[in-house]
Amino acid sequence: MDLQKIDKVALLSQCPLFSGLSQWELKSISQLMRLSEYKKDDIIYREGQPGDTFYVVASGRFEVSVGADNKKVLAYLKRGDYFGEMSLLSHKPHSATLRALSDSLLLELKKDDFEKTVASNATIALEISRRLTTRLTHGEAHSRLLLKSDVVSVFSNRRHTGCTEFAMNLAAMLFRETHQKTILLDMSPSGQEISRRLQIPPKVPIAHFHNIENMPADSLAQFTTQHPVGFEVLNVSHTKDDAVGTRIISPLLNHLAINYRFILIDLPEEMDETVFKTFSQSDSIYFVTDSHINSINETREIILDLEKNLSFTDDKISIVIHEVLMGMRTTLATKKELFSRKQCYSLPPVPDMEERERENPSPYVVEEPGAEYSRTVRHIARRISNNLIGLALGSGAAFGLAHVGVLKVLQREKIEIDIISGSSIGSIVAAHFAVGQSMHEIERMALDIHNQFRFAKLLDFNLFPVRGLVPGRLIRKHIDNQLGHKTFEETRIPLKIVSANLSSRQMLVYESGFIADAVRASISIPAIFDPILYKGDWIVDGGILSPLPIRALRDAGANKIIAVNVFPTPKDTLERRIMEAELGRKEEELIRRRGIFIRAARRVRKFFGRRVLPNIFDVLVNTIQAMEYEISEIEGIQADVLLRPVVPQASWMDFYKPAVFIRRGEEETMKELSKIKALVSQQNN
Repeated sequence: MDLQKIDKVALLSQCPLFSGLSQWELKSISQLMRLSEYKKDDIIYREGQPGDTFYVVASGRFEVSVGADNKKVLAYLKRGDYFGEMSLLSHKPHSATLRALSDSLLLELKKDDFEKTVASNATIALEISRRLTTRLTHGEAHSRLLLKSDVVSVFSNRRHTGCTEFAMNLAAMLFRETHQKTILLDMSPSGQEISRRLQIPPKVPIAHFHNIENMPADSLAQFTTQHPVGFEVLNVSHTKDDAVGTRIISPLLNHLAINYRFILIDLPEEMDETVFKTFSQSDSIYFVTDSHINSINETREIILDLEKNLSFTDDKISIVIHEVLMGMRTTLATKKELFSRKQCYSLPPVPDMEERERENPSPYVVEEPGAEYSRTVRHIARRISNNLIGLALGSGAAFGLAHVGVLKVLQREKIEIDIISGSSIGSIVAAHFAVGQSMHEIERMALDIHNQFRFAKLLDFNLFPVRGLVPGRLIRKHIDNQLGHKTFEETRIPLKIVSANLSSRQMLVYESGFIADAVRASISIPAIFDPILYKGDWIVDGGILSPLPIRALRDAGANKIIAVNVFPTPKDTLERRIMEAELGRKEEELIRRRGIFIRAARRVRKFFGRRVLPNIFDVLVNTIQAMEYEISEIEGIQADVLLRPVVPQASWMDFYKPAVFIRRGEEETMKELSKIKALVSQQNN
């Protein structure tokens, strides 16, 4: 970059700190300032280092954070923002770390020059003093209001993979989900591929932007066109090996970052220096391919080559596979084998999407929001915007039937869940929801077990119990039939089922294979159900290690967590004991008025009851639930909204009283509905 062509006076005039100064005053300061280049991920200074420079952002994006091991982002800075003055004024080390998020330019004023400028010019001193005093008084409030800008590249090395259609639909979904400014860059050789498909009158393609750093923030408005859905389109004509494109792409993206929250780039399919430079400046990259094995392998090779030259973590690169092979899906095992821990998405084929969008300028996700294609794109959009919503359904035996009531309200209120996890009883309800069964169906199946006989029909018993009293074959078959023999690859939304590995003493998260097998493992209450042998290890109830499976959601990328903890608190347990004592007292009163034989029979039942109850099931389950309650209290701290639909008067074994639990789940969710809606509508950085 030719720094001699950068107008430092123009840049200073766009900084709020200096905007009230005259041209002469601006020129005086600019002559003392040095213009410095920084590459993406460069550290300008670290927390605790001494401060000796005042900085003004001329071009680029920066992240202000504290903490090394547990980093917390305080602010995002863009052109016109300034920093470093706090250390200069207080003579203390920097209180935060500053990192470049893109190739950037900074105007730097050394400490001595900063002090001389303030001391030698009364007007400048007054202006700086007034503004910096305000900054000291109000802290970083101004910078905190700035949202992060995300640069997202979409690339395919082949034509007709649906790459451009995906980019257009992702732009539409990002705007609809966040209502924040979104722009889609068309970098095809003609610069008009997207405009033609969306029936937008094309603007003049932009071949280059010389010295865009000097231009006003709104200088690109004449070249952009707004789609009726809300996002904007900018045609950036680019031809292979165009050296100009390599030089301008970073300044162009930095310029767009001033005004736009999301910058999507539909890249040409031929890899060149400009495309590579765009990759290096991107916050995330989505590689689009069809499901032919040769195409997938080619994509894998491109990613491996890219990773050799750029330091991208697995969460920054994602793969989008358009499934085209006669209804067969790319399995999770194949995705993991080829792409390791990278996020992979499958998009179903949509017949004639390209022709459809030529006839109708409205993107497919707008016209068909409930379609599988649209749901997947929405999931990706929420992941990009850090607004992915996860629902954790905890363990708790019969108490967990309250999960059905929770889901009824969420579905009725049209609150979309992106990822769902379940542990023990929570895994059963989560599985039914994830495969796409309606809440009417799920509630009907729960209500169908309305007496003890129906519940007992699901239990088979070992004649010689060695590992457990119940083999669990009947309940596994029952669940599999209800789920339609579905696998994890066939779910409507991602499903995480949590179990506990006795051999390694670690949480095990199921996310592939038959769902019924995972559920059967997750409900394996020790000593009651036979444990499951999985890859040489014994697997038991998920509640043993994670009764409230929030961590599984966090690991899957969920940013907003709704969790349902159904365990009674000690206070609830005490309330139940008081209620039982009161019922016993009233029953004794009634018995006293009866005949001698009835009173004698009552004494006999009471005598044997004290020797039989609590029975082995009660001892085991209550012991385990006492432990699970303590763990779930700790896990629940991580939830953004925690629901507690507890039924104090109920028992863990009241599976044949589903209506009571379901109703309580509805009541608790309605009570916290305003919090849930506030969480969903809140926009994260």
